[in-house]
Amino acid sequence: MNLRPALSAPLPWLTFFGGRISGKTPGKRPAFFIFPRTLKVTKEGKRFIGILFVIGLAAINTGNNLLYLVVAMLLSLIIISGIMSEATIKKLRVKRELAPRIYKNTPAAARLEIENTKKYLPSYSFRIEEFPVEAVKTEPAYVLKLPGGGKTLRTFRYVFEKRGVFKLYGLNFTTRFPFGLFIKGRPEKMEQEVLVYPSVRKIKEPGIYGGANSGSSSLQKKGHGSQIHGLRDYTIQDDSRYIHWKASARTRKLLRKEFEKEKERRVAIVFDNLRGEQQLFEEMVDTAASLCSHFMEMGYGVGLKTLSGEVAVSYGASNLERMLHNLALIKPVEKTGTPSVKTVFLD
Repeated sequence: MNLRPALSAPLPWLTFFGGRISGKTPGKRPAFFIFPRTLKVTKEGKRFIGILFVIGLAAINTGNNLLYLVVAMLLSLIIISGIMSEATIKKLRVKRELAPRIYKNTPAAARLEIENTKKYLPSYSFRIEEFPVEAVKTEPAYVLKLPGGGKTLRTFRYVFEKRGVFKLYGLNFTTRFPFGLFIKGRPEKMEQEVLVYPSVRKIKEPGIYGGANSGSSSLQKKGHGSQIHGLRDYTIQDDSRYIHWKASARTRKLLRKEFEKEKERRVAIVFDNLRGEQQLFEEMVDTAASLCSHFMEMGYGVGLKTLSGEVAVSYGASNLERMLHNLALIKPVEKTGTPSVKTVFLD
């Protein structure tokens, strides 16, 4: 027979007072030592304990056996509450999977895979909460019932209020089951670093940042484009899709279209990351990230140049990833001034 739950659960107040004495609770940065269980008395629990205390005094003063029976029944409810809540939160496992890209002030979903490793006993009415971290807001996940040996998926929402690297320390299982007198918790350390990109917003007028949209243009050279450069005789190696049928009908021989080479559209985002007002600096970081994303979506080759380094002009999602990574970690240089962002269109 396993006596561990029976020995620990009847005395939930030991966990409560132990946490009060040490002053360490799971939150912010976990302490070197964390109690395996936490306990908080609910409003209903305080009323219950108050009634128990009054009836207990009355039983002692009057010696009435009926009052002693009532006190014993109320104490047994506390013991039952401890046993059942312990059975709910023990042997629960969780895996956390975050979104590949997380942006500042944008809700990010995380997938939680929760498993009840108990063979037969189900877990009832418990919540999963993230350890509190500065500048991070979360919404707890709730599970009504998880059968023994069962698994379930829940979505967890994060909002990171700053860019940069955040460290998540772990999750906390809590339950009010069965009577709602106490909130028992079981912290589980699960450290994970998260890189948060700057905010990316829609850019309606990119020209206000010192550049102008040059549009699509072409060079007077042969290449792969949309404008016709000229015609030449069709050969067997050519693709039949490029035959100019009208001209071929007039000349009575097959002619192939040749196209003008389109001018490559390239732009550099120049960010002067000078040491100035912090709020303005963060706004310029967001602006630079938004411009990088905007021109990448427009099909430009985009590069990023700052006073701290440079990301070469290139195409594709991997290049955008490098620029956002750079901006997520960027800091002001020692030189004081006004941070600014501008676009430079390249020939």
